[in-house]
Amino acid sequence: MEKIDFDTLPQRRGTACVKWDVLSDGETLPLWVADMDFRAPPEIISALHERVDSGVFGYAHAPESWRQSLAHWLALRHGWTIDTKWLVETTGVLRSLGAALNVFCANKDDGIILQTPAYCGFLEVIHDHGVKLFESPLRRVTSHGEGDFSYEMDFDDLERKASDPHAKLFLLCNPHNPAGRTWSADELRCVGEICRRHGVFVLSDEIHADLQMPGLRHVPYAKVADGFEDTFMTFWSATKTFNLAGLHVSAAVCANPKVRERMRRMHSIHGTGYLNTFGFLASSVAWEKCAYWLDELRTYLHGNYLAFLKFVRERLPRVHVADLDATYLAWLDVTELGVSSRELAQRLETEAKVKLSPGDMFLEPKGESFLRVNLASPRSMLMEAFERCERFITGSAIGA
Repeated sequence: MEKIDFDTLPQRRGTACVKWDVLSDGETLPLWVADMDFRAPPEIISALHERVDSGVFGYAHAPESWRQSLAHWLALRHGWTIDTKWLVETTGVLRSLGAALNVFCANKDDGIILQTPAYCGFLEVIHDHGVKLFESPLRRVTSHGEGDFSYEMDFDDLERKASDPHAKLFLLCNPHNPAGRTWSADELRCVGEICRRHGVFVLSDEIHADLQMPGLRHVPYAKVADGFEDTFMTFWSATKTFNLAGLHVSAAVCANPKVRERMRRMHSIHGTGYLNTFGFLASSVAWEKCAYWLDELRTYLHGNYLAFLKFVRERLPRVHVADLDATYLAWLDVTELGVSSRELAQRLETEAKVKLSPGDMFLEPKGESFLRVNLASPRSMLMEAFERCERFITGSAIGA
C-alpha cells in the first residue's frame, strides 16, 4: 500500500470552504477552524463516487450497516461494547448538545457545568438556549508530556458546582478542546462519582477521541461508568477523524431508553435528526476500511506538533505551548507578549497574513492571553505560517 500523501495541499480556495473562503484575500494562511487540509482516505472518495453514479439522492435513514460499523469500531479500537439500539443519529455534536439542554433544563435557572477554557461552539449553544453556565476552570499545572505546561481538573470546584440543584448536566470534553488533555481513567472515575453523587447527567463529547498522539490511548467515559449506563450519554463521530465535517453525521450513544426517546423527539422537533446519505456511507467506510490511514495521520500530526514546538521554543521564547495529548489543536500561552488574544489574532491576520483563533473565544483564563492553532495542514504550510508570525512579532513592538 502506498504511503499517504499529507504533504500536498489540496485546492480549497473557491470551494465554499469555511476555513479558506472567509478570508479577505488569497494570501492569508488559515490555521483556525478545526478541519484538516488533507484529502479524505481513497476508500471513502471511491465509495462516494460510486454512490453519486447511482444518480438518486432521496431521503435517507440511518442504516443498520452504519450502526454496526460504529459498534465494531468502538469495540475494536477502544474496547467499548455497545448495543446499536443506543445510537441516536444527528447532524452533529452541537445539535446533540442542544437537544440535551432541551431535555434536561426545564426551568429558567437550570444549567450545565463546563470546564474552561472550552470549545467556543459549546458556549454558543449554551448561550442560545438561555440556560445557566456553571463555569469550572481547569487548573494549570506542570507539563506531563512534550509541551511547556498542561491542565488538570479542579475536582473541589467541580464538586461545588455539581452540588447546586440547578446544575443538571456536566459537559465533559474528552479529549479536551482546546487544552489538549487526554483524561485518565482515574480522572474520569472521579468525575462520575461527583456527578452521580449530585444527580448530574454527564454528556461526554468524544469527537476527537481517535486523534490521540502516538503511544497514547483514549479512555471512553463509558469504560469507567460501567454499571451506571443510565447516567451519561456519549457524542461520537467520524467527521473530525477522517475530515468529513461537511457531511454532517454523528451519533449520541445513550443506553438510557427514556433519555434516548426524548432526544429523538427533540431532534424531530428541530429538524436535526435527518441526515444525508453521503454521511452515513462515508462514516461506515471510514470505520470499516480506513484505520491504516488514521494511524499514518496520527504519526504525521505528531510530527507537525514536534516541529511546531521546536520552532516556538527556539524562535519565540515568550510563547509557551500546552501539552498535546490528542486533537490537532495546539494551545499557546502568549501572555508575555503583552497584548490581548483578540488584538494579537487580528494583527496576525491583517499584518502577518496568518489566521488563528483568539483565546477569548474559549473563555481563556482571566488576565491571560492564548491562541489556538490548527496543526492539521501540510508541514511546509505550517512552517511558512510560523515564520510569518515570527517576523511580525520580532519586527513589531509586541513582546518587546
